[in-house]
Amino acid sequence: MADIKRKATTRPDSHRGMTKGQIREERRKRSKARARRKRSLIMFGGILFAIVFIAALVLPSNFNSQNTGGGVHSGGHIKIDPDDGRGHIIPNEPRTKEYSVIPATSGEHWASSTTPLGIPSPARWGRYEAVIPDEILVHNLEHGGIGFHYDCEDECPEIVAGLDDLIPRNPSQYIMSPYPGLPSKIAITAWRHHIYLDKVDVDEILKFIEEYQDRAPEQVYQNPY
Repeated sequence: MADIKRKATTRPDSHRGMTKGQIREERRKRSKARARRKRSLIMFGGILFAIVFIAALVLPSNFNSQNTGGGVHSGGHIKIDPDDGRGHIIPNEPRTKEYSVIPATSGEHWASSTTPLGIPSPARWGRYEAVIPDEILVHNLEHGGIGFHYDCEDECPEIVAGLDDLIPRNPSQYIMSPYPGLPSKIAITAWRHHIYLDKVDVDEILKFIEEYQDRAPEQVYQNPY
């Protein structure tokens, strides 16, 4: 009886003994499984991108600013002011130490929802036509704010308008008010830093903001530019 020769096959071991229809069905199942995994990966990537995008909008801007690092900026192009501390005092009670700088850029300050002026300390950010005492302004600077202050013998609407133009529509971390007794027409302040100007020098003011905004003991930076 003649030997029966086995026909050579290229089927993998897992497919041996299966009909062509069974093999096609298994391939269709594998193809569908791959498609489901691909859709899942795409969906996961989209969700991850959305989370990162939303976080970038919500998180404080100092995460992507050169101000990242926090704390008082001891460098920059402006000499750091003396450290007068950051103790709290009760409104209407005297300070134990005089301020080293006018306007003050550190030192004892009020920390209260009510003050003799009828506004809280720190004050709400924005523009004020009334004089605000250092005991409140210092608290705003401690929160990383920038102070815009002016003192003119006569009215100076061009200076007021020029400073006002530099404050964003959302004035978070900006406080602007008159300040009698300045050695110049304008004082720009931050925590332990200040500059005096006699005109609205936009480049110098923006450079000051870039270096010293939100560089304070209690920072909550929101980059307006």
